[in-house]
Amino acid sequence: MRGGNGRRGNSLVEFTLVGIPVIFLLISIFEMSRGMWMYHTLAHAVREGVRFTVVRGNDCNLAPNNCAATIGAIATRIRDAAVGLPPADLINVTFRSPTRTITCATLAACLSSGTYWPAAAPGATADSGGEPVTGWVEISAQYRFRSMIAMFWPGASPVTFGTVTLPASSRQTILH
Repeated sequence: MRGGNGRRGNSLVEFTLVGIPVIFLLISIFEMSRGMWMYHTLAHAVREGVRFTVVRGNDCNLAPNNCAATIGAIATRIRDAAVGLPPADLINVTFRSPTRTITCATLAACLSSGTYWPAAAPGATADSGGEPVTGWVEISAQYRFRSMIAMFWPGASPVTFGTVTLPASSRQTILH
């Protein structure tokens, strides 16, 4: 009996020493995977926005064409491709071209914009010589990734850590 009574607490001690770190390791692996998925989704969404813009080409802004893209249409395309990422959490969305740069604080703020980009409204030209501006377009955005690991921190009622900003950008040449 002495051998059996002396081992009663061994299982609890072994679980504490091995089980809790293993559970924390599994949660950490899950969080890393979730962060990588969100980064990939953001990069894909930004790439889709650039693609949506470049396939229209510079000639879309010259009369009689009417296929120019607006910031709102591009932002809608990004929102639709960013599955699982709330538009309010996509921050510092920047639309750059050789002639102009437009920045929105959040993607949600861009959704209602009727500003034509990268050039002027249909029927207008981008430069004073009457020629469309050729070149490139670039869209960049950031996503605030909030890690769930922070909720396991003891005594952390107002979580002031656990947020990582994930950046993504894409740049392509405008097709004609």
